[in-house]
Amino acid sequence: MKLLIVDDMRSFLDLEQTFLRRADCQLLTASTGLEAIKVAEQSHPDIILLDIEMPELNGIEATRILQKHPKLKEIPVIVVSSTTRKDEALRAGAKDFLQKPVDEATYLSAILKHVPLKIRKDKRVRLLAQCEYSHDNVKKTARIKDVSTTGIFLVTGNPMDIGSKVDLFFPIPLNGGKKEIRTEAIVVRKALDGYGLGFFQMSEGAKLYLEEFVEAHPE
Repeated sequence: MKLLIVDDMRSFLDLEQTFLRRADCQLLTASTGLEAIKVAEQSHPDIILLDIEMPELNGIEATRILQKHPKLKEIPVIVVSSTTRKDEALRAGAKDFLQKPVDEATYLSAILKHVPLKIRKDKRVRLLAQCEYSHDNVKKTARIKDVSTTGIFLVTGNPMDIGSKVDLFFPIPLNGGKKEIRTEAIVVRKALDGYGLGFFQMSEGAKLYLEEFVEAHPE
């Protein structure tokens, strides 16, 4: 399955790709409405998620063109925007509208309404450890609730926004000792007791250590 995500903000493209880290799909990206149409003509994605406010051609205009295109009009379009132009987006032909900021569960649920996207269910392992993290250039600590190969849950009352990038540093017990994991992550979910973060740009070595730890411990 192919998903085309379209946004001129690199930070939101990173967030959307993090939302889809467990999805069985090929991710395509574009940063303008014109790019979106060109990529769609070339690759024919199964679904398109696009922003409204973009240079060259905005998301509303791009949706209208896609809906009139004989080879692309059947592709469902979801508009993801910080604007309040929901009615306009739906009139242009969008199948759904998501208001930014959007969390992981809402984003994936909207996609699943229109295409049978396969999403892996990660094994989550409890980890009794402290995590050091840097958010907005301020170093803080939080208790880890659990961890998987793709993300971590931090128990903290310190406020963070969906989409915030965080530098993480935490230990995992491995082979009778400890292995320190350093990685970047993105906040993808808020809960009453903390935040779910998806790993972003983790090194291959750290992935291997984390996979070994998760596989060796019960959920």
